[in-house]
Amino acid sequence: MAGGLYNIGASFGSMLAPPLVVWAVLAYNWQMAFVITGTLGLVWVGLWLLIYRSPDQHPALSERERDYIEKGQEAHLVDDGTQPSILQLARRRNFWGIAIPRLLADPTWGTLQFWLPLYLTTVRHFELKQVAMFAWLPFLAADLGCFCGPTIAALLQKYFGFSLINARRGAFTAGALMMTGVAFAGFVSNPYAAIALISFAGFAHQTLSVTVITMSSDLFKRNEVATVAGMAGTFGNAGLLIFSLMIGALVSKIGYSPFFVSLAALDILGAIVLWSVVRPPEWKNSNA
Repeated sequence: MAGGLYNIGASFGSMLAPPLVVWAVLAYNWQMAFVITGTLGLVWVGLWLLIYRSPDQHPALSERERDYIEKGQEAHLVDDGTQPSILQLARRRNFWGIAIPRLLADPTWGTLQFWLPLYLTTVRHFELKQVAMFAWLPFLAADLGCFCGPTIAALLQKYFGFSLINARRGAFTAGALMMTGVAFAGFVSNPYAAIALISFAGFAHQTLSVTVITMSSDLFKRNEVATVAGMAGTFGNAGLLIFSLMIGALVSKIGYSPFFVSLAALDILGAIVLWSVVRPPEWKNSNA
C-alpha cells in the first residue's frame, strides 16, 4: 500500500501536465511549457535533498518507530554487507522475472504520456482545449489503480491464503486482464468511449505496475533493492523506447488500433512471465 501511495506521484503529475502545458502554451508560448515543467522538477529535487532521510538517520523518528521498522525486515532480506555487481544480479532468474514484465508493461504508460494527446488531435480531431479537458482523465484513473493493486494483493492473502509473492502475481494478472479493454479503444466510433477505455487502461496499468515495482523489495536484500529496481526500470524504459519507435514509424500506415491491441497482449504475456520465472522465497536457493 505504501508503494501504491508513493506511485501516485507519477500519475498525479501526469494528470496535472495536460492542463498545465496547455495553459503555458496559450498564455505564453510552447517554450514556456518546458520551462515551467522543468522548474517544477528542480524544485522537487531541492525539497527531496532537504527533507528525505533514511530511517536510521531521520530526526523525526522516535526510537520506538525506528525499532518497529528494523524488526519488520524479513530475515532473508536483511543487508548482509555485500555489494553485488550488476552482472551478479543479472544472473538471478528473479531479476528477469521482474525486468521482463516491466519491459512488456511500461509501453502503456508511455503511450498515455506521449502519444495520447497526438492521438486525440489527429484521430479523434480534438482541439487543444479539448485535449486539456480530457487527456488528464487516464491519469486520474491511474491514481485509483495505485490503490487497487495493493488491495487485491491484500485480499488474496487474507481471504484466499495466497503467499505474498503469489498475491503480487495475482494482482498483476488482474490488472493484465483489465488491460484487455484497451484493445477496443481504436475500434469504437465514439471518442468519449475511446477516452473511457483508455482511462480504464490507466487504472489497469497502475494496478499491475505498482505490484511488480514493489517485488524488488520482496525478493532481494536491502543492499540489492535499489540496483535491481533501477535495472528493471531500465528495461521498462527500453520497452517504452521500442514501442514509441514502432508507433512513430508505423502509425501513419496502420493506425493506432493495432498498438492498442498489442498493449493488452503484452501485459498478458508479462503476467505469464511473472508466474513462470519468479521463484518466491519459500523456494529460495542460491539462484533465487
